[in-house]
Amino acid sequence: MKRGGALTAKLAGGVSLAVLMAAPAYAQEAGADTPEGEIIVTGIRASLERAADIKREAGQVMDVITAEDVGKLPDANVAEALQRVTGVQITRVFGEGQSVSVRGLQQVRVEVDGRTLLGWSARLSPPENDQLGRSSGLDSVPSSLFGRLEVRKSPLASQAEGGLGGTVNLVTPKPLSFKEPTASLRVQGVYSENSDKFEPAITGFATTKFADDRIGIMIAGEYQKRTSVTQAFERNNFLNRNYAAGGDTIVQPTPALLQYEQFTVDRSRLGLNGAIQFEVTPEFTLTADALYSKLKTGRRQDFFAFRLPTGANPVTDAVVEDGMVVAGNANGTVTTAGQIRNEPTESFLYGLNGKYESGGLTIEADGYYSKGTIDQTIQIITLQAAAPVPGAFDFRDNTIPSLTLGGTFDPADYASYNPANNGVRSNRLIGLLEEWTGKLDVSYETGGGVTIAAGVRYTDLHARSNAYRSQVTPTPDEIEPFLNLVDPRDFLPDIAGSFPRGFLSTAPTFDYVFTRAQAAEPNPDANGRSTLLPNLQRDYDFSERTLAAYLMVSGEGEILGMPYKANAGVRIASTRLSVDSYVNVGTVSTLRNDKNRYTNVLPSANIAFNVTDNFLVRVSGSQTMQRASIADLAPSTFFNATNLSVTGGNVNLKPPISTQADVSFEYYTGKSSLISGAVFYKDVQDFIASFVTTGVDLDLDDQGRELTFSRPENLASARIKGFEIGIQQFADFLPTPFDGLGIIANYTYSDSEDNAGFPLVAVSKNSYNLVGLYEKGPFSARIAYNYRDEAVFEFSEGRPSFIGARSQLDAQLGFDLTENFALSLQAQNLMPKKSATSEYSNFNPTALNSYALSERRFSVGVRAKF
Repeated sequence: MKRGGALTAKLAGGVSLAVLMAAPAYAQEAGADTPEGEIIVTGIRASLERAADIKREAGQVMDVITAEDVGKLPDANVAEALQRVTGVQITRVFGEGQSVSVRGLQQVRVEVDGRTLLGWSARLSPPENDQLGRSSGLDSVPSSLFGRLEVRKSPLASQAEGGLGGTVNLVTPKPLSFKEPTASLRVQGVYSENSDKFEPAITGFATTKFADDRIGIMIAGEYQKRTSVTQAFERNNFLNRNYAAGGDTIVQPTPALLQYEQFTVDRSRLGLNGAIQFEVTPEFTLTADALYSKLKTGRRQDFFAFRLPTGANPVTDAVVEDGMVVAGNANGTVTTAGQIRNEPTESFLYGLNGKYESGGLTIEADGYYSKGTIDQTIQIITLQAAAPVPGAFDFRDNTIPSLTLGGTFDPADYASYNPANNGVRSNRLIGLLEEWTGKLDVSYETGGGVTIAAGVRYTDLHARSNAYRSQVTPTPDEIEPFLNLVDPRDFLPDIAGSFPRGFLSTAPTFDYVFTRAQAAEPNPDANGRSTLLPNLQRDYDFSERTLAAYLMVSGEGEILGMPYKANAGVRIASTRLSVDSYVNVGTVSTLRNDKNRYTNVLPSANIAFNVTDNFLVRVSGSQTMQRASIADLAPSTFFNATNLSVTGGNVNLKPPISTQADVSFEYYTGKSSLISGAVFYKDVQDFIASFVTTGVDLDLDDQGRELTFSRPENLASARIKGFEIGIQQFADFLPTPFDGLGIIANYTYSDSEDNAGFPLVAVSKNSYNLVGLYEKGPFSARIAYNYRDEAVFEFSEGRPSFIGARSQLDAQLGFDLTENFALSLQAQNLMPKKSATSEYSNFNPTALNSYALSERRFSVGVRAKF
């Protein structure tokens, strides 16, 4: 595998001089006029100062990321930016942040200017359609399109329901907020270490006003391209198997599949955002805006798989540790394959807003259309051994398990494979998400300083999934042109261990696989969305309508001479849903319709006391809800004959409800310095998690093999309690030049437990961020380290499976060449093995289910602003 050592050394050497990579920089609306003689603060301090002001004035518990100017950002996407926020943890896929958890809960609503952003994210493991949720994956959205990022940890009754953990609101800049015409352009080159490619990232922004500053226009855009390599062991699970011992039958969790896999992932991300504002009168403003995002993810992968047999006594000479079979011998099924997979996704958001303010009366009407699409294709050519192959496996003392093959099988010799077992398979998944929403809010501030607000919101959400799959057994002559011998030097080169590294794989092409599979199993419907055979097990058509209304009262006053601001209200949401899917029995599929309906009453209250001018104490209490994901609600059943797995949804899922309380403090030690902390408690009812069992279903599999079933259930109630503390501080008290030093640090503790005594899904008990920074004159530097410990991700046969602890180190240097031009150097994921994602069973890291290792990346960029 190419390494590009010279370029890596140059970039790494430059970035190693940094003293930090911290909170990302973001676009910000221009502020008020600067009084004569006042020093204008720019750079990192300006970003932190602006964020502190917004947090201080907020009517709820909220953290903010903002910046001193438009388009200046070091993180590739929104998720990576949010990892610096106190209480926020992120999940990475292919080395990039994809989704966030807030205070341990992954059920987070994502908005753009208070509107739903719909879309998909790429995933590492199947099932591919479980990414179909209610808001976009944050890896699909370029971060430069937004003026600030808000993490709302306690709700207001006036804000849309839908996040147990909280809400992430991405705020776009508005043209009438800028004093002067503004334009910026940034050009970067990004180098990924293992793929050995240097690729572009371009960001642009422009805004201006005319017609006596009553009409404003803004446009922003970003394009990124990145090729990366992921080295992985995956798709294993420890499942109960029967053993005969001394005349008795015992059951031991035993590995099911050892699969060694390497991905080359090609990603390109395009984002566009535009807005037009018209101040019709000083009281009435119209805003029309649009956002478009396109993420193209293509991957090429090779894998070598060893599936252990099912039934009694699948392993001989078994070694058991902590109740799990971690080593032994077995006669397994060997499969190798080459696969290409493409999943272009698009997100659209169009909105129109009118706001009228006069005296104490405010009327705001907002309507929008949000849409997300995906057209995923998978092309795969598999080879399978002619007979079971003896193998010795050992999960101990290595990052991933070792596997030694016995007998006469040669993984690099085509004669060792049975042509009758070879397969050519083409898959296609076409998905659509769309939402129409309209809302009306009215508020009136009385003469006594009390504001009464009320509003109504109607949402019509529709989702459709259509899957297609055709396969055929090719002749040896057809396969031979696509045979590919994997070089052992290039397969998982950064993962130590003894396992097959040189083996015969395939190099499929889209045209051959699609055409060959379609010819063997064509779609009988000439008007179908694909020419492949319909895979009705994964089809559904989902519709959901929600009507919500709220009443909220807010005001300010004094208690015992202590000023306060408070709000209290209630939100009522009525939800009706209907889903069409197929009941699959053998080869017969029957269309059915399922419905559900529920109403939720969600109270909330927030109060903030100004103990002193710079010390605030906030108290909040509320109920929040999270509707189940769309894929979880669709009852359709998907049987994967390759992995012997059965997945499906559950239309009767109840929305989990969290009753929560929060006490927090904020001590502002300077304009850009802050010490904050909070104690929080959440009681969640009807929590949803995937429940995995095993069994035989002859209707789905007439061979009578043991299948793994996974369906979502309202498994438990749960409680989460914890605290968080954060500090951001510049060393202004030190003499020059040391007064440019600063620190951002935060820590979150979340202790969760369900009614069975297990930790809650996706909750890491400990997480923290450490950021050192320096800013003086034209020079700035940042270095950031973030960490989260292990967390449950699913339950298999009643046992929890965990994602292991992981951390990441990033760095950045910046230098202002002139008033208008700046240079930046960045390094991300400087310790790849610390950031690797590992999954294991039942508190036992030796019982590994998957492992994914990503690479370092470096970038250099120039930015101009006028």
